[in-house]
Amino acid sequence: MEVPTFVKGAIAPTFTVFKEDGSLDDEGQRRLMDFLLERGGISVFFIRSGMGLMYTFSMDDTRQLANNICPYMKGKAPVLVGCSGIWDRNYDRRPDPQVYIEQGIELGKFAIDVGADSLVYTIPEALLPEAGETHQQVIERYFRTICEAVNGPVFLYQPPGTLKEYEMAPDTLERLADIDNFVGGKFSTADGFYTYELIRAVRDKVFGYIIGNETLYYAGLVLGARACIGQGTMLNPQLVKAAYERYRSGDHAGMLHAQDVINTLVKAIDNPVDFLKMYATDKGYNVPLHNRSQSSNPYMSDRDPITREEYAAYKAVYETEVASYL
Repeated sequence: MEVPTFVKGAIAPTFTVFKEDGSLDDEGQRRLMDFLLERGGISVFFIRSGMGLMYTFSMDDTRQLANNICPYMKGKAPVLVGCSGIWDRNYDRRPDPQVYIEQGIELGKFAIDVGADSLVYTIPEALLPEAGETHQQVIERYFRTICEAVNGPVFLYQPPGTLKEYEMAPDTLERLADIDNFVGGKFSTADGFYTYELIRAVRDKVFGYIIGNETLYYAGLVLGARACIGQGTMLNPQLVKAAYERYRSGDHAGMLHAQDVINTLVKAIDNPVDFLKMYATDKGYNVPLHNRSQSSNPYMSDRDPITREEYAAYKAVYETEVASYL
């Protein structure tokens, strides 16, 4: 199976829109998608993403979001659906391993049925090694099981803060890349050496490597990465697209300028989810600011709501930096 052609430039870790009671807001979610489509620059949308609070999702939530967005985006833009089993990332309370795997398979089949273009599965920190098994063997067993069971392209996602023992080893990735429908992955790391070794491991494979920290995007493209997922691929995908196109055309000065602006915005905006929802509303797309708590997990914390003053400061920097790329 080939790497899908949409694996290039900006892949958006789509923010989830909630109602005041924490349930999914289907209409608000479609308005956010309309806003993002109108702004342009995004190659593919990743729903039930990390920045979309994927660890708060139930089976029903995942089905609802996929069933709402996949048909809605058909013919407009491709959609990736996060299909891992249900777990709140509480390391003190992991799920039943067989149930977790079966849920992932069930959600993957459902997503394909409702029109998902590809499926995303996180590194399986939810699963402990069996007797005599290493963590790398857990990872390999998990992805082989998933890929064999689902009929569609599979991407892996190694989230920020992944436990060291669960970080994908280059030789494990090299073996997994030989699976026909294991077509790509996002690795959330700012470690240049680790990134180099992962990309080197799949250099001669059919595999779409996705940079998971946009501040490394230029370096990633030089090494052979195809795309990027990060807060900027939601807030300023036009910059990420421009960086990709300028690199591909040999305009290295233009690429570096785009990378400079990408990094400036990462440093300037530390509540991208609330900012973008407020900004979309300012532009005529009513996207509520309601959040969903992650309090069931002692290893996570809820973010403080954005203030009007913060929003105004972010907006001034954002509009100044992005203007020439629209």
